[in-house]
Formats: sequence, structure tokens, C-alpha cells
Amino acid sequence: MGFLLLRFYRQPKVYGLLYVIFALVFLEFYIYALTSKHIYQMLFLLRTPNIIRAFLPIVLFLYVRSMVHPQKKIRGFMWLDFIFPVSILIGLFPDLLLSAAEKTVILDHYYQKNNYFIHTPSGWIPAGYVQPVSILVGVLYGALTLWTIRNAKKIYGIDYVLVNKQSLFWLNLLSGTVMLYFLLQLYQYLNLFINNSFDPPSQIIKCVIGIFLFSYFISTPNVQENMDGCILPKEKGTPSLPEILPDLIENSPEAMSLNQYLSDSQCFLQEDLDLTALAKSLEMSTVKLSKLIKQAYGISFAELINRFRIHYFLSQKGSFTRYTLETYIYQSGFANRSTFYAAFKKYVGVNPSFYLKEIKR
Repeated sequence: MGFLLLRFYRQPKVYGLLYVIFALVFLEFYIYALTSKHIYQMLFLLRTPNIIRAFLPIVLFLYVRSMVHPQKKIRGFMWLDFIFPVSILIGLFPDLLLSAAEKTVILDHYYQKNNYFIHTPSGWIPAGYVQPVSILVGVLYGALTLWTIRNAKKIYGIDYVLVNKQSLFWLNLLSGTVMLYFLLQLYQYLNLFINNSFDPPSQIIKCVIGIFLFSYFISTPNVQENMDGCILPKEKGTPSLPEILPDLIENSPEAMSLNQYLSDSQCFLQEDLDLTALAKSLEMSTVKLSKLIKQAYGISFAELINRFRIHYFLSQKGSFTRYTLETYIYQSGFANRSTFYAAFKKYVGVNPSFYLKEIKR
């Protein structure tokens, strides 16, 4: 979660993934706290897993949908998906406000008889409702999420699948893991209901899968490059090198002079270049320069500089095997990988790893 926040905190979609990761880890931690009786030192956790678990499949579905259909916004009626988890939150609210003494009594009853939670009401919710229904909703939304990925492949075609192969694998892996998690929860619930005990092997399986899942994400650059959503197929292929450079839409002396200065000085290779620094170099005010860029290119200063940087990066592709990708990223003027990946996808149409792979092929 720390890695995601450091790298992708500016991308809204990452917060959906953060919740999914938090939920998976938190739910396993809660089971540990419950079985080891450390829950007595953390009484505020009582009932909270039911709420976390209720929101998990909904957030997963919306995260995956936003990844495979990045051009589609969440419509108003889709917020109705949150009716169930919000109802669980409201229903359990009274139990969240219980005193430490009252929560301790509940736990004492649970340790005397492990299926105590199954046969007692949860806040305003009748007995035997929260866990089985939450698990059922989790399995149904897990299946819906996997179908959403499969349907996106069918809609967008082979090019979409080829370009986003690893990202789609990641989304399938994440969705499959969450669905398997709920199926194992169902098994544990039935085991608790019938045999009055938890099943330790299923806990181990969930932990191992979780470790593999997070390790795969951190070690796979292609997945990270597509944190803002899968790339939609274009009718036209990737642009040529000259097409990356911004076109002058005004041939005034000032516009041509600015374009010549950027090409000759290559000031865009300076990591700390900003509008003020460029205006100082050109001996004009920032307001005048910003207006000139808009009139000359029809784009903002940041977009102008990033396009020049991407053009410079691509012009070095003949020697890409000599140094690491990071070397070329920083030599092109980018301060970090995230900014580079976002700019590359925007102007080239694919992520850098796929582009480099195609060059080698």
C-alpha cells in the first residue's frame, strides 16, 4: 500500500486497489487476532470485518470496470451497488458503539462456543444473516467481475488483449483471488457451523495467495504502467517520431522563435524546467509565455514540454540496449517513472514496456 501511494497517489483508480489490498490483509489479520485471543486488546475491531468484507466485492468490481473501460464513467445507477454494504454498516452500527465490557462478554461467549456469532443478532441485523449473505454477495460479484474482464476482451478485440496482456492477467488474478477468498470463507463458515471450529489450512492458502498476488504486482512493470486503465485499441497504429512533436498552429515570428529555441537548446531535458525558468531564458513574463504557447501550439506548457521529452526519448531507441530504461527516462528530463509512463501512454498510445518489446521483435 505504501508503494502504491508513493508511486500512484495522483491516480484515482489506485484508491480502489488500495481498499482491496487493505481488506484482504485486514480480514486475515482479524482472524489471527480472533484465534489468538489478541482481540481482547483490540476490542474496537469487533464487528468491523463484516463491514470491510461487505464493501470488498463492490469496490473490486468498480475498480476492475474502471480499468477495462477507462473511458466510461460510473453512472448514477451504479452507486446502487453500495446499498448492501451500506445496509450492513447501518445494521451493525449499534454493536460498534458497545462498551469494552459489553464487547468482552460477547467474546467470552464466542470462546465458550465458536458458532456463537452465527446464532446471535448483529446489531439490528437478525442472527445468521450477515456472514452467509456477505459471502454470497462476494461470490456473485466475483463472478460478475471476471465476466466484465472477459466481455471487455470480446468487445475491444485481439489488439486490446495483446497490448494489455499482463494488465488483464493481473485483473483476472486479483478478481480470481477475491472470489477464491469468498469461497474459502464459505467453506470456513460451513465448517464453523457444522464442526464448531475454524479450518487452519484454508487460512494458510489465503495468506500464500495474497503474498503471491502482491509480489506479482510489484515485480511486473507492465501492470504498474497501466494503473490508470487498460489502453483502448486505436484504428491508427503508434505515431511516427515526427508526429510526437507538437505542431505549430501559428507561424508568427515569436512562435517560430520559441519552437527554434526549444529544438536548439533542448532545455526540456532539464528536470526542474518550469514556466518561470523558460520565461526567464526567453526574457519575457510568464503570463506572456503561457499565452504564446497556447496560441502557437494550442496546448499547455506541461504538455508541450512532455511531448518534446517523449520525442527525445524515442529518438534514443537505437541504443536502448546499452543502458537501463530508467537512465533514458531521466536523461529525457522526466523527474520520475510515473510522469513518464503517463506521458508515454498519452502520446504514443501504448505503455513503454510493450513498445520496447515490439521494437525488439
